[in-house]
Amino acid sequence: MKSFRAIFSLLRNYKSSLIWNFFFNVLNAIFSLFTFLSVVPFLYVLFDVNQGSSAVPKGASGIWGAIQLELDELILTIGKGEVLLLMCVFIVVLALMKNTVNYISLLSIARIRTGVSRDLRRDMYAKVLRLPLTFFSNEKKGDLISRMTNDLNEIEFSVIGALEALLKSPVMILISIATLLYMSWELTLFAFVFLPISGYLISRIAKSLKNAAKRSKNNLGELIALLDESLTGMRVIKVFNAEPHFQAKFDETNQGYSKLMHKLYKREYLASPMSEFISLLVISVLLYVGGTIVFGGELSGEMLIGYLVVFSQIIQPAKQFSDAIFKVNKGMASLERIREVLFAEETVTDSEVALSLKHFNEKISFENVGFKYEEQNVLSNINFEIMKGQTVALVGSSGSGKTTLAMLLARFYNPTEGEIRVDGQSLSLTTIYSWRHELGMVTQDALLFNDSIKNNIILNEPFNEEQLHLAATISNSMEFILELEHGFETNIGDGGMRLSGGQRQRLSIARAIYKNPSVLILDEATSALDTQSEKYVQDAIAKTMENRTALVIAHRLSTIQQADLILVLKDGEIVQRGNHKALISQEGLYKTLVEMQEL
Repeated sequence: MKSFRAIFSLLRNYKSSLIWNFFFNVLNAIFSLFTFLSVVPFLYVLFDVNQGSSAVPKGASGIWGAIQLELDELILTIGKGEVLLLMCVFIVVLALMKNTVNYISLLSIARIRTGVSRDLRRDMYAKVLRLPLTFFSNEKKGDLISRMTNDLNEIEFSVIGALEALLKSPVMILISIATLLYMSWELTLFAFVFLPISGYLISRIAKSLKNAAKRSKNNLGELIALLDESLTGMRVIKVFNAEPHFQAKFDETNQGYSKLMHKLYKREYLASPMSEFISLLVISVLLYVGGTIVFGGELSGEMLIGYLVVFSQIIQPAKQFSDAIFKVNKGMASLERIREVLFAEETVTDSEVALSLKHFNEKISFENVGFKYEEQNVLSNINFEIMKGQTVALVGSSGSGKTTLAMLLARFYNPTEGEIRVDGQSLSLTTIYSWRHELGMVTQDALLFNDSIKNNIILNEPFNEEQLHLAATISNSMEFILELEHGFETNIGDGGMRLSGGQRQRLSIARAIYKNPSVLILDEATSALDTQSEKYVQDAIAKTMENRTALVIAHRLSTIQQADLILVLKDGEIVQRGNHKALISQEGLYKTLVEMQEL
């Protein structure tokens, strides 16, 4: 029941399609029933049963008795051949109408199927964009990609694909059962003794199928994560001759996934033959029991054949319904994995009373700021101010909390203690969009996208050709851009891999310049560059920082000697503060770090 509630929650935007589908399924079931039941009068005419007699045989009262009398009169009037022709035409018309309404019902299912898949992809991507960075540090990227691709496909083909059977089969079964009860309630009740047994067997297999499916999806996520890591670190794997290690690791994961899928298919393929066997077993028993009733004269032969024909038509929808149950249980494992992402906690959001920041005018204040990650102190008792137009540099060894402090300013995380204020307004009470509108960021790893140089620079900003050229010039990018065959329209490849490290970094600086932010965050923007590239980039950074407020994380201390304020961090606390001249003149961590780099 929980599975069906989860499925129908996906369909809440498609109520009209569901209603139309139900309506046409009812019509389809009625036309199908008439098509199947037409065999009874066909046999009656073909084998001359009771023709010309006004007496209605036992077991042929009600509607069938009336039909018999009409057929007798029609045969006497126009002849048997003409009646058979009319019946054949009638069957063809019924078949045409049945297939027409069936096609229309399938069209409504197609709209639901494609729409739900589209909605899930959209919701998943939107959720991923909203999730905090802490989520991605805990999750494997490959597993997340697997959820957004393989699991979504599984839902489309297993869960939503099974909708046709889930919506259509019960209607067909119920109408057929009502007809069977009318034809012979004794036989029908006898047949239903077998239903609880088959239902129990199918439910047991379906439950185990869901568990196996979830394990297989987790294994597939690990497989894709391993593939992603291998592609990303291919140079490291090759230079360290680590191919055998990674091959063995992949083979182990791949073998585990293969075993789980084999177990999954064994259970899935059991559904169809088991349900078909049970149905044919019931028909065989009914044929025997019904035959004894016919021998007793309580039911006509053609009525028994008609009854068995109608009952046999329950087999296919019952089989489809049981297959659909299996598919749903298999697909529910994927739906649960997707829902884990969709309902993941969003820790960095706008509060209900958040206000937009009009413009940064005065200062940024860190007031007793602290931050914990999984109960581990990362920052403690951070207090300082950045006045508008100032450059504040963060210095310290790896793990001292420099990057975390910059991430708090960008509101990638929220402080666990204290507050950050912008012009006196708490950052936690400021809308994220309005604050980030004031920000620009250049990180150690130039994060570029598989797109043109122009689109990587303007990103989400309105296009302005003059501003684009100015950003490229200031960032020292114009020279190498003009040397490219397609200039600004050149595609730079996945992650900008068609460019050198220095060129990628200058493009990321151009992006920050194009946005023209009030506050600039530079996170070790030159640490990964060679000397020549660093000179170009450092010159671009110096131009970019003119008349801007900047928070700079420095790896090479020679680059921050002109900073207005230098904060020296150790173990998440500020242990020294001042400008370069003041700090180098006193004993302490800053002087030690400078001397070590000079050596």
